[in-house]
Amino acid sequence: MLTVFLVEDEAIELNLMMNHIDWASMGIRVLGGARNGRKAWEQIQALRPDVVLTDVRMPFMDGLQLAALIQAHCEWTKVVFLSGHDEFAYVKSALESGAVGYLLKPIDRVELAAVMAKAKAEAEKAKLLRRSRDVLAESHMARLFADADEPAREHAWFELTALDPGFAERKFVTALISVDGYEALLAADPERAREVPRTGSLLRELLDARRPDGTALRLGGHEWLVALPAEDGADAEAGGFWAEAAEAVRAAFGWTATVGVSAGPASLREGGTLLAQARAAAEERFFDGPGRVTLFASLPARLELGRGDGGGDGDILPGKLDLADREAAAEAIGRFFDLMVRLRANKARVLAGAHALLGAIAADRAKYGGPVAAEAGEPDDWARSAERAETLAELRERLLALAAAIGEALAGRQPDRHLQLVQQVAGIIEEEFGASLTIDDLAGRVFLSPNYLRVLFKEKMGCTVHEYLTRVRLNQSLELLRDKSLKIHDVARRVGYDNTSYFCSFFYKTQGVTPNEYRKKFL
Repeated sequence: MLTVFLVEDEAIELNLMMNHIDWASMGIRVLGGARNGRKAWEQIQALRPDVVLTDVRMPFMDGLQLAALIQAHCEWTKVVFLSGHDEFAYVKSALESGAVGYLLKPIDRVELAAVMAKAKAEAEKAKLLRRSRDVLAESHMARLFADADEPAREHAWFELTALDPGFAERKFVTALISVDGYEALLAADPERAREVPRTGSLLRELLDARRPDGTALRLGGHEWLVALPAEDGADAEAGGFWAEAAEAVRAAFGWTATVGVSAGPASLREGGTLLAQARAAAEERFFDGPGRVTLFASLPARLELGRGDGGGDGDILPGKLDLADREAAAEAIGRFFDLMVRLRANKARVLAGAHALLGAIAADRAKYGGPVAAEAGEPDDWARSAERAETLAELRERLLALAAAIGEALAGRQPDRHLQLVQQVAGIIEEEFGASLTIDDLAGRVFLSPNYLRVLFKEKMGCTVHEYLTRVRLNQSLELLRDKSLKIHDVARRVGYDNTSYFCSFFYKTQGVTPNEYRKKFL
C-alpha cells in the first residue's frame, strides 16, 4: 500500500485531509502530518513515506525547501504540492524542483485520485530502480567483505564507487549477527533449523523501518553482516540498534543472536578488516555466553600460555587421567578450564587443550578393554562434539559429563594388564617406526617372552606385531610422500627400510601403484 505524509500549516485543513478523505479507497495509508516544513522533515526521515503531499507556503521552512531536502536525501520519496490559485509562481518552481504534480486548494477528490495514481506509479518505479541498484551494490559489497583475493576486492570497490560515488566518502560500522546454537538446532530439529534464514528477512524489515540506509548481507546458514553508515560512528557503534536487532530476533523466533560489532567508522574498502573485527567480537560468545552485543573496541587482551605464565602444556594438562577416581578426574579437568578462564586464552588454545584431555580420557578407557560406556561414543564423536561447543562453559560440561559417564561404567572394574602391555608395545611402534624394531627388542621392553607377546598382541589387537608395524610404516610413508622435496629413498629410510627396492615392492603390493605413481596420481 502506498504511504503518504501530509504537510499543511492550517490546523483545520490538515485535520480535514487526514481524517475526511477516503485514502484507503485509493490504496493509500496516511503515516502522519505536520504543520511546517521543519517538523515535517524530522518525521519524514524516520517514517520514509512514498509520497509527501505538502503546502507550498509555510512558516519556518516552506514546501520548496522541504522538497529540496527530500530530493537530496530521500530520492525515492515523491512530492506533490498544494497551492492556492494566486500562487502560480510557486507552482512553477515546484514543478521545476522535481515534484510529480500539484493540487489547487480546495482539494478536488477526482483530481486528488488522479495525481495520487501518478505519484504511486512514480514511487513504484523509483522503488524498483532503487532495489535493482541496491541488489547490485550488495553484490559488490559482499565481495569486498568475503573475497580473499586482493585484486578482486579492488575491482569490487571500483564497481561499487562507479555505481554510487558516495561510497568513496561514506564511512560504515559493521556487525556480524549470528544465530546461537545453530549446529545443535540443526542436529536436534532440522525442521526448525530451516526457519533460521528468516532471520535475514527480519533484519531487512528492521533496517527498512529504522535504518533504510543500512545493508544486510547473508554470509552463511546462520550469519549475516549488517553495515550501517555513520557520520561519526557513535550512533552505530554504541547506539541501541544492535541490541534492538538481537531482541527482535529473540522475540520473533525464540532463539538468541550474538552481535559482534567492528571498530569504526571505516570505509567499505576495508571490508575484510571490518568483517574480521566483527567476527572477533562475536567469538567472545565462547567466553561470555550467547545473546550478547560485543564491541571489538572493548575486547580484552588475549594472554597466550607459556613458561612465563606459570607453565607450558606439560604443566597445565594432566599426562594421564584415572577415570575410575571420578573426583580426581573432574578436578583435573576443572583445573584446566579454570586456568583458561583466568588467562582468557584464545579459543583455539582452549580447543587444543580440550582435545588433549579427550586423548587422555580415551587412553584411560582403553586400559580396560572391551566396550566401556559404549553409549558415550568413540573419540571421533567426542572431538566433533567439542568442536560444536559454542561456549567454554558448554565445552567444560561436555568433558566433565563424558569423564563422569565413563568413570561410572568403570566402577568396580580392574584394568586389563595384558591389554596395557600390548598398548605399550603399540605406542613404541608408533613412536619408533623408523628404527630397526624386532619382536625380541619389543618383548624385552615390556618384560615378556617374544612368543607370549606374539600371542597377546594378536589376541588384543587382531593382528600380528609385524602386521601392525607394517601398517604404521605404510601410513607414515603416505604422509611423507606429500613432501615432494623428499626422494623415494629418503621416504623409505625414514619409515625403517634401508632397501629402497624392497620398500617400493612392498608399497606396490599394498597400494597397487609405485611410490612415484602414487605421487603423480593422488598428490
